[in-house]
Amino acid sequence: MRYTKPHRPYDQQVRLLASRGLDVGREGDAVRALKRIGYYRLSAYTYPMRAFTTDDAGNVHRSDDFVAGACLSDAVALHDFDHRLRRTLLPAIQSLEVALRTKVGYHLGKHGPLAHLDCSGLDPQRCNAVWHGLDHARSKYDTWRSEYDSLQRKADREDYVVHFVTKYDGDVPVWAATEFMTMGCLIGLYRMMQPKDARRIAEEVGVKNQQVLFGWLKALNVLRNHCAHNARIWNRSTVYPPDKINRRMVGQELHHLVSADTNKVYFLTAVLAYLLRHVHPDSRFASDLRTTMGKFPSVLGWTPESTMGFVEGWLTEELWSIH
Repeated sequence: MRYTKPHRPYDQQVRLLASRGLDVGREGDAVRALKRIGYYRLSAYTYPMRAFTTDDAGNVHRSDDFVAGACLSDAVALHDFDHRLRRTLLPAIQSLEVALRTKVGYHLGKHGPLAHLDCSGLDPQRCNAVWHGLDHARSKYDTWRSEYDSLQRKADREDYVVHFVTKYDGDVPVWAATEFMTMGCLIGLYRMMQPKDARRIAEEVGVKNQQVLFGWLKALNVLRNHCAHNARIWNRSTVYPPDKINRRMVGQELHHLVSADTNKVYFLTAVLAYLLRHVHPDSRFASDLRTTMGKFPSVLGWTPESTMGFVEGWLTEELWSIH
């Protein structure tokens, strides 16, 4: 079906929202909000304010009409809260990313400076596993290597890359190469490390099983990208939700997550805080998140617990204590 909805000037957008029952307040303020944020972007925050309806087939879905008490100013407040949340999460994930670069480069480097450039220092079973693309099948390592080679080409003007390429036949040692890897590429390399090496890194960050850590990192990488690209975090379902917490695999700070929803953002914020305790003990993330969540706007009775999976009494958990 071809998209045929017309372009609407800002004042018409305001009137459309008002006709559907949204309290838009003063038209001038509403227009300024739409000019700053955009109708479509703001709809991510107004959509949950729309009423449910049932069609003739008995299917329940959102209608175009808003629930009583829905306000444009509340949607703007949620949008601005989300901006602050991203600014809290992204630096914390970046700190973890830097630590992971260091650990992967250090432990893989024990097998040789170029251990990432062939499978001899990696886990051959994982390297040779087949990845099925849309029109071809390749080994996991070959798929990863294509991404790696592309990233090195993009970094070819970095001083340290120029140094290694001109002096050492174009190869960059793993402890330097991790610097131009994306977090996704880095996690892919971690996934292919020998089990004993991957387990050692997991243990260094308080996790007794490397598969558990990999699942966390995979989900955190998506969260990182959402933050970096200004995507909505509030009320979002997690891409690649990790497995439920196994108390035997982690410290007691995460035991309260046993019944937590792994599909919501609180689970990942708690995991992030836990990992940072091990790689960056001086991190202010726990304190910063407490401050950010303390500014959650009052909207239709929603709470961090009801919309983001925060567990009841999360502030009293030892994980969030401020040292």
